Amino acid sequence: MNYKIKRGVLKKYKDEKGVTEIFIPDNVGIIDEGAFCDCTNLVRILMPDTVQVISDTAFSGCENLKCIALPEGTLRVGWYAFRGCRSLSDLTIPSSLEEIGKFAFAGCDRLSSVKVTYKDKVYKFGLCGELNNERWQKIRTTLSTLDNNIAS
Repeated sequence: MNYKIKRGVLKKYKDEKGVTEIFIPDNVGIIDEGAFCDCTNLVRILMPDTVQVISDTAFSGCENLKCIALPEGTLRVGWYAFRGCRSLSDLTIPSSLEEIGKFAFAGCDRLSSVKVTYKDKVYKFGLCGELNNERWQKIRTTLSTLDNNIAS
């Protein structure tokens, strides 16, 4: 694969003709700004549990990206991280995610719902518009009330 990795940071991936699915190596903790920017061949990306941060513009312009599951332990998705991924329709994010940067999913027109992993279960939430930090915090609050309702 055409990766440039330095001290656990995936700095750059060079788009390869015919490669539609990639596996990010296990030693990556951060996907750097613009690392996959405009990689139009990618349809699916698989990430190891070691990834904690997806930096600003990391996957911006990956217009054919359809499916991505952020691993448990991911803490932050940066500004414009998936901007313009207009084919993205299958997104799974962990409840560990603390923050979604501004416009992270702007232009992801096919993203009508999001799947969230929480305590070994997957919950699906419908979206009315763009997934942003405000909506994400409401989803997290909803998940935390599940615990309160079960405990009552």
